[in-house]
Amino acid sequence: MTTPAESIPRPGSSLATHLVPLRRNAGWLLAAGIALVILGVLGLGAVALLSLASAIWFGAMILVGGIVVLIDAFRHQGWKSRLLHILIGLLYVAVGLMTFANPLLATASLTLLAGAALVATGVLRLVVAFQNRELPAWRWLALSGVLSLLLGGMILAQWPGSSLWVLGTFFAIELIFQGWAAIALARAIRSTFDGVKPR
Repeated sequence: MTTPAESIPRPGSSLATHLVPLRRNAGWLLAAGIALVILGVLGLGAVALLSLASAIWFGAMILVGGIVVLIDAFRHQGWKSRLLHILIGLLYVAVGLMTFANPLLATASLTLLAGAALVATGVLRLVVAFQNRELPAWRWLALSGVLSLLLGGMILAQWPGSSLWVLGTFFAIELIFQGWAAIALARAIRSTFDGVKPR
């Protein structure tokens, strides 16, 4: 049961006041967004180098993931799936080490995988779109399927030459979009909390 004193809202206890620290950090978020956009634009000018870096980063993540899976598998005694997890961990570690040993081959393999995934995604989107033709937005879904299919087909048709630009281009565009999102969020925070002061 609440007392009368607890039921009376205290001055300065509004949600906006509690969220004011967000506005203090909006400058850092804005700076990070600008840095990401700049890195993405620079990356578009060096897509081959960025493709190799993406493959090496992927190999590092796979290697660390494999080590974590192995440690976790050896920590659980009597686990029914222990052998399977050990095999998965060893596979991850092997893929990671092979990526470091031959990053060009890893880049080509990842590009082939990306092209195949885009083709498969495009086909599935087209199937879903034609199965739902009664919906008003089915044409947009079909269009996105066609675009995915064309992009995947272009990557596969130019493979292995496409491995020099695909991953780097995707990564650079991702950096640009992440940067714009951070900039938009920082500006939204600043405009939302304009005039709000902590008490």
